[in-house]
Amino acid sequence: MSTPLKGILVGLGGRGQHWYNAVHSHPETEYVAYVEVMDENRARAIERWELPPDRVFKSLEEAAAKVDADFVMDVTPPGAHESVAFAAFKAGLHLIGEKPISDDYETAKRMVAAGRAAGRRHMITQNYRFGSQPRTTRRLLAEGVIGEPGQVDIGFTMPWADSPGSHYVTQPFMFTKDMGIHHFDMLRYVLGRDPASVRCVTWNPSWGWHAGDASHVAIFTFDDQLHAVHRGVGCAVGQHTGWNGEWRIEGPGGTITWEGNEIWLTHLHRAEKRRREQVFPDRTGGGGQDPLLTEFVQAIRENREPECNAADNLKSAAMVAGAVKSATERGREVKLADL
Repeated sequence: MSTPLKGILVGLGGRGQHWYNAVHSHPETEYVAYVEVMDENRARAIERWELPPDRVFKSLEEAAAKVDADFVMDVTPPGAHESVAFAAFKAGLHLIGEKPISDDYETAKRMVAAGRAAGRRHMITQNYRFGSQPRTTRRLLAEGVIGEPGQVDIGFTMPWADSPGSHYVTQPFMFTKDMGIHHFDMLRYVLGRDPASVRCVTWNPSWGWHAGDASHVAIFTFDDQLHAVHRGVGCAVGQHTGWNGEWRIEGPGGTITWEGNEIWLTHLHRAEKRRREQVFPDRTGGGGQDPLLTEFVQAIRENREPECNAADNLKSAAMVAGAVKSATERGREVKLADL
């Protein structure tokens, strides 16, 4: 087995716990230092996670100067991602960061340029695309089981981000920005292509608990023959979907649908042989290891770009930025190349 890559975890809040566990559980990664700017979070993590106090720092610059590391795991709020990225690249470290890459599209572009200039691997944790439903569906579409897809419809409803006072609740367009990025990235992955434009309308139901709009309809045009509609409600109080949502991909040879955790192939209209059959998902993952983390490690060892690298993820970030821009301009069509 190869020597584990050494990491610095930046951000010791709630989400930091997940990546603390994931890295410690992976045989090819380990942490050698931790960074947290908030005294309360730092003290709590030292106590609860039993961290050595001399390996916990207030800044990434200080940590990188004191330890020998290979990469940084960034679990800070989106507004802090740029400063973490620049510090990591300046120290010659690879970077894996929580989505979204940034809460500002121009900032995201600067981060991509900085990673390229430094020659470091920069990956965004778009974990949804590593699940069995998107993985299997991408294969089915590539095999042509329903022909060339012409329309995609995604419905997603969830009582999303209901902790009072969090930035998800208080800041504008957070449902589209923070949750939409998962599905928009998954859409690009499943279809194997990138959209050209978007039209989006957002609103808040009267009972919603978000300060910013937490419902939307976004229509993405990939080309003249393919359109995708994403319908989202972030303040659902009744029946809701799973986190992947309910998908329907329509082609001349039928539909691929995600129904709960299941995948179905259906062709009923004027079919020589009607079809309604369940497709059992392909096996995915890394034998209990986090598949996203495995991809990051392998990319570093093989000196290649990882899947959902920052440059590629910029295309998913453009879908979010375009949707927000369209919503602020009363649903005007926004060309993503113009952003």
